[in-house]
Amino acid sequence: MRVTNSMIAGRVTYNAQKSLSRFLALQTQMSSGKKINKPSDDPLGITRDLDYRNELANNKQYQGNINQANSWYLRNDEIINSFNEIVSSAKADAVNGADDSFNAEGRAAFATGLRSGIDKLLQLGNSQLEGRYVYSGFKTDQAAFQRQANGVTYRGDNGVINYQIGSSAEVGVNMNGADLFLKQILTLGEDFDLNVGINGNTQLADLHNGNGINQTPGLIQIRDLNLGINATIDLSAETTIDEVLLQINNDLTINGITNLTARIADDNNSILFETTQTGLISGVTPLNNINNGAGVDLTTGLIRVTDGAGIDVTVDLSSAVTVNDVMTQFNSQLNSAGVFNVTMGINAAGTGFEINDTNGIPLNLAIEDLANSINLADQLGIVGRIEPTLTGSDLAPLVHFSIEEQGGTTAEDLGILSEFKGNFVGVNLDAQLLATSNLSDLNNGLGMTKGEIIMWQGGAMATLDLDDPSLTTIQDLLDVFNNSGLDITASLNASGRGIQVVHNDPNSSFTIEEVSGGTSARDLGIFGSSDIMGSMYVLANAMENNDREAISGLLKNFDLGIDHVLNNRAINGSKGVRLESTYSRLLSQEFMFAERLSEIEDADLTQVITQLSIFENNYQAALMASAKIIQPSLLNFLR
Repeated sequence: MRVTNSMIAGRVTYNAQKSLSRFLALQTQMSSGKKINKPSDDPLGITRDLDYRNELANNKQYQGNINQANSWYLRNDEIINSFNEIVSSAKADAVNGADDSFNAEGRAAFATGLRSGIDKLLQLGNSQLEGRYVYSGFKTDQAAFQRQANGVTYRGDNGVINYQIGSSAEVGVNMNGADLFLKQILTLGEDFDLNVGINGNTQLADLHNGNGINQTPGLIQIRDLNLGINATIDLSAETTIDEVLLQINNDLTINGITNLTARIADDNNSILFETTQTGLISGVTPLNNINNGAGVDLTTGLIRVTDGAGIDVTVDLSSAVTVNDVMTQFNSQLNSAGVFNVTMGINAAGTGFEINDTNGIPLNLAIEDLANSINLADQLGIVGRIEPTLTGSDLAPLVHFSIEEQGGTTAEDLGILSEFKGNFVGVNLDAQLLATSNLSDLNNGLGMTKGEIIMWQGGAMATLDLDDPSLTTIQDLLDVFNNSGLDITASLNASGRGIQVVHNDPNSSFTIEEVSGGTSARDLGIFGSSDIMGSMYVLANAMENNDREAISGLLKNFDLGIDHVLNNRAINGSKGVRLESTYSRLLSQEFMFAERLSEIEDADLTQVITQLSIFENNYQAALMASAKIIQPSLLNFLR
């Protein structure tokens, strides 16, 4: 192949231009500090470069969003802290106002402070941030709360303002105003006991709050522990309290227990066993029962039987427990001592001991205590001479009964499983409150105080007259509440022992108070408020009315209110922690993406300088070589 001068010149020119191009590229990297100055420099790298730049831009946006969200967090924390201070101060006022050391003037001063507290709470509820109402949801252009005559209504919505703080992470920066200021912290009447009393018609199935009693096998035994007689009573078929009492009393009489009668106790909530002291004893009468329950002193247990001459017997009764023990030990020890035909028994009246000397010629014996400090014979009523009969004094035993199971738990369920001396009142039978229960049976049969009560739900008000004679049952009472026109639901509470009033409107405060100094709401256990704002109003009204009992009843509201506020502060605080941790993570990501971006697009200046020097030398060498290879011709000079 022939190599022409033209070919040599073309190749030399091409190589020189290419060398110059590399040289210029390095000079560009040197001057810009970037190794990618146009997409063609590194097509793959420019794609990654754009991705990292996009991540950095998003990261900056997220950081900005967090800074804005943090402003909401700090504002909420400031407001909730002030909220807690106001509620805590109101609780302190309630504690002081419930103290009987304060008079009407002192409580009126507390009321003024509480009214001021309500004003401050409304100001907090209508707080703004950068011209927007904090607690109005999406309705940030209008105040969240509106004052009413005796309460507050919420005018915002449930909108949640979210800020994007990550590619797939949002945080709601606002708090629901109704939830914070008007949340139902309790249900009025939810744990109250109206103490419905029992009567003869009360069903056994309704006792123990509807759990009834165990009537399998339904046998109980009542024992007279003084006289040693008993009655086994079958209660397996009875259905009402009256039937139980009738069966018990009939079986007691049939079995000779005439000094014990069962009836409904005066508290109208249990069974009472009334006893009559008969003074009768038997061989099984415990010595602890005699002398009206004082018993006898058996520390030494010794008495003397003597004729003042040759007969002098010391009888040891220290191990005696019952009347029969005394008689047995007395008779056996005299026989052992050679004193015959002198015996102890129970006197004809059945009220004490009797000692008879049946010897043809009485032994002229006397019974006495061994010393003045020992009075056992006197306590047994047998001090004296046997001539030939010694009738002891009345031992005056206390009645002594026991009620026992004969299989099953019937006696226990009826609240009468016991051993007793004297009258005995059984345990509370806790009758179940039913919709059909009579109002007259409430408060253990004393009924309820009937008067007017007033209810406020935000700006709506209803006055109920509970003195209406048509109100006779619990259902009648519930109907009055449920037909009041307010958004509430009255029903039996979860325990089945009282009624409760549930406030169904989350956007308003709710209160139930007395009218004209009555006590109907308190007697029903529904006085007060179900939320913090309402509680502030009720407390202020109670202070103005100098109603110490009402003030005391509100202490629980403020304890629950403080818990609610602190819980919301914790929720808000958790958002602050999340914002802080997310911001720190974004800073770390920003550094990481910047570092990777630098790796892709930043030039290694040391390497660039070295390469620039090499390519410069290459370029110069190429020029010199070209000059030698391509010699100038005549034409070059002619040009």
